[in-house]
Amino acid sequence: MKLYIALAITAVVLLAYLTLAKPYVKDSTYVMTAPDVGMVFFTFVNPTPFTKCIINAELEKPRTAVLEIHKTIVNGTLVAMVPVDEVCVSPFSSLSFKHFTYHLMIYGTVEGTIKIKLKLNDGEEIHFAADSSTLEIHIH
Repeated sequence: MKLYIALAITAVVLLAYLTLAKPYVKDSTYVMTAPDVGMVFFTFVNPTPFTKCIINAELEKPRTAVLEIHKTIVNGTLVAMVPVDEVCVSPFSSLSFKHFTYHLMIYGTVEGTIKIKLKLNDGEEIHFAADSSTLEIHIH
């Protein structure tokens, strides 16, 4: 009987976790690299047992610019930033959007705190804010 109670409690806890665990964004910031071009950096955390894919990014505030999901490709001495359709994050993991990897490209003029909406492949949306910072790149 005690085993059944323990199994039932475990099942309830697991069900609660699966219901309540949601992907989120932390450590968000952005930099303007030119008057009307910039990049958003953040860490996307997926604490769920399912792969989550970011399929769209939208600037909610201000609406003076647009966002694109980009990946930096380095080939020898050539560096290119290319748009991608989606970025997937494995279960129980995270992915940093930062220099020379994935990032959100800003096209337009922004200043102060910006508000961003990420759309996931399962219809879920994540809303977060990012503050301006300065770009520091260290190449060794």
